[in-house]
Amino acid sequence: MSESRKDILPEGKLTFELLGPILDSMPTDGLPVSNRVGMDAGIVKMVGKQIFSYSEAAFGSAPGIAEDLIANLLHQTASLGKALVLNPVVLIPVGTSVEVIRRVLADISKSAKAQGIIVGKGHTEITSRVKEVTLIATVLGSF
Repeated sequence: MSESRKDILPEGKLTFELLGPILDSMPTDGLPVSNRVGMDAGIVKMVGKQIFSYSEAAFGSAPGIAEDLIANLLHQTASLGKALVLNPVVLIPVGTSVEVIRRVLADISKSAKAQGIIVGKGHTEITSRVKEVTLIATVLGSF
């Protein structure tokens, strides 16, 4: 593989070598079953009179995009109750560097920790279906 292509991953799921350490950095305390690579469902336990779910999307890979998305989600749901769990989806265009992928995923982890919410389940994939990094985040909460 040429030097210029070494930092570019093929279409499909992220490798365990890339995703494993990032998953390990995600705040998951309180999940009945911890997240792991290849897990197709998130298992969460929530207690409250009512449960809510709220989603938003952001596009691009500029520094701070994940933090802004998560902060906006929490702002939008503050009147509904307490957001407890974040489920992020990150769709990555073919040709995106590993450095950018790591930064975006690490920013999700850092932001979730800073906001005091856990990451319950997520999905990451390199796909030709998107032209720019697409972040879709759903928070689950209760009141």
